[in-house]
Amino acid sequence: MNVKPLVPLVLASSWLFAPQTHAFDVVEAGQPVVTGEPSRVGPPWNHRSTFNIPGTATDVAFGGYAKLDIFYDFDYDLGTSTTPFNVLDEGNRTDGRTTFTAAESRLNFRTHTRTDLGVLTTYFEGHFMPDEKFNLRHAYGELNGLLAGQTWTNFMSFVATPRTLALGSPKGYAFDRKAQLRYTRKVGAGTLAVALEDPDTVIARADTQPSPNATASGESALPDLSVRYEYRRLFTLSLLARKLSTNDELGQVDDSATGYGALAQVSLPLFNGLTFKGNVIGGTGIGNYMGNPGNTGHRRAPDVYVEDGKLETVDLTAFGVSLNQPLSRDWFASLGFSRLKQDLPEQNYGEHFETLDYGFANLIWDVTERMMVGVELQRVDLERIDGQSETANRLQTSFLYQF
Repeated sequence: MNVKPLVPLVLASSWLFAPQTHAFDVVEAGQPVVTGEPSRVGPPWNHRSTFNIPGTATDVAFGGYAKLDIFYDFDYDLGTSTTPFNVLDEGNRTDGRTTFTAAESRLNFRTHTRTDLGVLTTYFEGHFMPDEKFNLRHAYGELNGLLAGQTWTNFMSFVATPRTLALGSPKGYAFDRKAQLRYTRKVGAGTLAVALEDPDTVIARADTQPSPNATASGESALPDLSVRYEYRRLFTLSLLARKLSTNDELGQVDDSATGYGALAQVSLPLFNGLTFKGNVIGGTGIGNYMGNPGNTGHRRAPDVYVEDGKLETVDLTAFGVSLNQPLSRDWFASLGFSRLKQDLPEQNYGEHFETLDYGFANLIWDVTERMMVGVELQRVDLERIDGQSETANRLQTSFLYQF
């Protein structure tokens, strides 16, 4: 008996009899609603008050922000959002470049509808990255913990994410948005979430031309499976399993491989408001979860490579640490370092990265609950598999206005 098609049905039926829970916060009409991740907007995390549509059981909330980023790149142009992998492209070299952009500005819309089964939530959000056109970030519905749509991958967490001006988590942290089917329920003081997520097999392309594996076309026969337990925004443990494969109808390689990974994060309050945050990730065939949109050129942490006609998964390890300190009611500072490392053979892949180190330090002024000004210094140190190394420094100044 083929049980694969029954998995979503089992998830959906079990949700009907479970205690009401949600992957994201649900609020009553007129109460604050949180939209946006804490690493982006800081306190009060984009709170919005809902209002009721007269004559209906639906409450709505609008939110978003306008943000100006001013970049000065000393060595390489790191893009409209800080992209350390840009140092792999010689065309991005510069002897000093200033860039202004408001493309990160975003809009979101949330609804809460009371039903006989509980509160049904929908959420839509978009921004203007990377091409200054409105692009989808989130679009999902949720009822009693059953979520369907596109949002943050269940593998990642914000428990250890530092507050930064750069868009996205630092390299060395899992970071991605995926279409998915997710079920979340409370387990004691924490939450347990299981998800089937949109798969994608990214194959490393060799440096030599023509590439010896250019005829391999990525394909995924099964969804990715992720499980995450989170305890009070203090601790997270996530597991990931993947089936990576090729499509021999389009290429000349017909093989599959298994990818898997684990993530652990901790947020540890120390003293005088100082918080230590730590993140560690390990696995194989999970590069596509490391915040590499588009995986341009298949050089940004691929999942697999081809050797002798067979798929081999790429081993990957990562960690990140940060110190986060409120200096007063209105001032905040953070300092962090992270590393992403992958294991590819030197033959054919010497121009790919082996280790990528990323460090940052910032100072943020929360002028009001709706306005923030900050400055951040970012540094990238990348070593290629062939031993060559590159360094890039960026100074970012940001003005953010929430509405």
